[in-house]
Amino acid sequence: MTTNITNIALTGLRAAQAGLAVTANNISNQGTPGYSRQQVMLQSAMSNFSGAGYFGQGVDVVTVQRAYSDFLSSQASQSASTLSYLSTYSDQMSGLINRLGSVDTGINQSLNALYSAMGRFSQNPAETASRQAALAAAQSTAARFRAVSEDLSTLSQGIDNQASATVGQINQLVQSIAAYNAKIGDAYGTGQGQAPNGLLDQRDVLVRELGKLTGITTSTQGTSVNVYLTNGQPLVLEQVASQLRIDTRDPNSPTGTSLSLTVGGHTMQLNQGDIDGGQLGALLQFRDNELAQAQSELGRLAIAMAAAYNQQQQFGLDSNGQPGQALFRIGNPVAVGQRGNTGDARLAVGIADTRSLTGSDYQLTRVGSEYVVTRLDDGTELGPFSSLPQNVDGLTIGLADGDLADGDTFTIKVASQAAAGVEVTLADPGKLAAAAPMGLVTADTNTGTAQASRLRSVESGSPDYGTSVTVRFTSATGYELLGEDGTVLSTGLLQPPQQTISHNGWAFDLAGIPAAGDTITVKADAGAPAGDNRNALAMAGLGTTRIAGGSTLTDAYAGLISQVGTRAASLNISKAAQQTAFDQAVASEQSLSGVNLDEEGANLLRYQQAYAAAGKVLGMSSELFDQLLAAIH
Repeated sequence: MTTNITNIALTGLRAAQAGLAVTANNISNQGTPGYSRQQVMLQSAMSNFSGAGYFGQGVDVVTVQRAYSDFLSSQASQSASTLSYLSTYSDQMSGLINRLGSVDTGINQSLNALYSAMGRFSQNPAETASRQAALAAAQSTAARFRAVSEDLSTLSQGIDNQASATVGQINQLVQSIAAYNAKIGDAYGTGQGQAPNGLLDQRDVLVRELGKLTGITTSTQGTSVNVYLTNGQPLVLEQVASQLRIDTRDPNSPTGTSLSLTVGGHTMQLNQGDIDGGQLGALLQFRDNELAQAQSELGRLAIAMAAAYNQQQQFGLDSNGQPGQALFRIGNPVAVGQRGNTGDARLAVGIADTRSLTGSDYQLTRVGSEYVVTRLDDGTELGPFSSLPQNVDGLTIGLADGDLADGDTFTIKVASQAAAGVEVTLADPGKLAAAAPMGLVTADTNTGTAQASRLRSVESGSPDYGTSVTVRFTSATGYELLGEDGTVLSTGLLQPPQQTISHNGWAFDLAGIPAAGDTITVKADAGAPAGDNRNALAMAGLGTTRIAGGSTLTDAYAGLISQVGTRAASLNISKAAQQTAFDQAVASEQSLSGVNLDEEGANLLRYQQAYAAAGKVLGMSSELFDQLLAAIH
C-alpha cells in the first residue's frame, strides 16, 4: 500500500512540475509575437480493482496543448490582410494628392497666369512686352504640365520598386512556410503524434505575414498548411514552394508590368486581377487604376489645351501678317502590342495634327488583309484601311518594322505621355497670331436664337481663309453653305450638344436654335497685323471656354483633384473602420490565445501548492514505510 501511495504522489509531483514548467514558459513568452498560451492536459490514471472497488492510481500528463482557435486566427489574419491593403492604398493616394497639388496650385496656378498674360496680350498686341509675357506664360504652363507628369512617373516607378521588393518578401515567406511544413511533419513523427506547439505558432505567424503582402487562402493537408493565391493558384503545397515573378518593364503589357508564377517547374502567366488584397494587390491596383487614370486625365488636359490654342493660333496672323504656327506640341503616343501577337510588327505612331486629337486611346487590329482602327472612348471603328500609314484623328499610325499578322492587336495610348512632352514650339514673341483673317457676321434679320462663336482653324489639306462663305439655315437643325456667288457648296445637319460647322479649314461653334432662313457669314476680313486683336481676344477667351470635355481647363483639373480627394477620403474611412475590425479580431484571438499574467500567476501558486502537497504525501508514505519496517524488526 505504501508503495502505491508513493507512486500516486510521484504522478502528482510530475503533473505539478509539468504545470510549473508550462506556466513558466507562458510567462516567458508573454511578449512573443504569435505565441499561443499553452496548457497542461491531465487525466486520471487507470484505476486498479480490488475487492473493495476501484482505487485511483494518480494522474497522467497527457499532452501540452496550445489555446488556439482556427476560426479566430483566420479572422484576425483576414482582417490584417485587408488592413494592409487599405493602408497601402491610402498611403499611395496621399502621395498622389501631394503630387497633383491643390485646386489653387498645381496646374491651375500656371493656367491662370497664362489666361492673365493672354488677356494683356489681347489688349496690347503691338507691344513686344505683352507678347513676351504671353509666350513666357505658355512656356511656364508647359513646364508645369511636364513637372506634374514627371512627379506621377516617379510615383509609378516607386510603386514598381515596392512591388518588386514585396514579391521578394512573398517568395521568402513562401519558402519559409514550406520549410516549416517539413519541420512540423518531422516533429509530429518524432514526438509520436504530439503537437509541436512552438513550430505551429511560428508557421501561423509566417502565414499571417504573407497575408499582409498578398491575398491568400489556406487549407490543411495532414500536418501541412497549403497556401493559395485568391485565384486558386498554389503558393505552397505541403513542402513545395512556388515562385512569384514580376517584370515591371514588359513591353507587351498595357500596364508595363507582368506577373508569373512558377509551380514545380511550370511557369504560368498571371493577370493583374489574380493578385487581390494585401500590400502587393494595393500597389498594383492603385498604379493601374488611380494613378493611370490621373496620368491619363492630365494627358487629356494637355491635349485639350494644345489643341484649343493651336486651333486659334494657326487660324490667326502673326505680327508680320504670316499664318500662325502651332503654339504647343505634346508627347508622342505609345503603342503596346497584345500578348500573343504572332506578327513581327513594330508600330510608328506620331502626332499628325494636334488640333484634331480627341484624347481617346485607340486600338489597331489586323483583320484579314486590312487594318481596323477603333476609337476606344466611343467604340467608333475607323477604316478599314488596306495599308499603313494612315492619318486618324490627328494621329499618324504606321509600321516602323515588320507587319501585323491576322488578328494581331496594338493598343495606342495617346494621353499617357502627352503631358510629359508638352512644349512651346515658338521662340519669337512676334509669331503669336493676334490678328484674324476672317470674322463672323450674323444677319440682323435673323429670327432664331443661334449665336456663333470661336471661329478657329481645323485640320485641312487646303485651308482657305480668303473666301467668304455664308451659312444659311434651312431648319432648326439643317443648313447649307453658300459661296460668294450664292452657289450651294454643301449641306449639313447640326448634331447637338456639340454644334460645330466647319469648311475650308475653319470652324465655329453654334449655340441656341436657328430659324429657317437665318444666315451667318464667315467673312474673309484679314486685319492689319499691327492693330487687329480679334484672334488674340479669342485666345484670351479660351480661359473661360469649355474645351476640356465640357469644362474649362481649370474646372477640369479641379474636378480631377476633387475626384482623387474624394476617393482618398473614402479610403481613409474604410481604413479606420478596418482598423477597428482588426483590433476587435485580435482582441478576440488574444482573449483565447494570449498570455494573462494574472492568470499565470494564479496557476503558478496553484501548481506550487500541488507540488508541495504531493511532496507531503510522498513524505508521509516514507514515514509509513519506516514505521512498517520498525514493526517488523
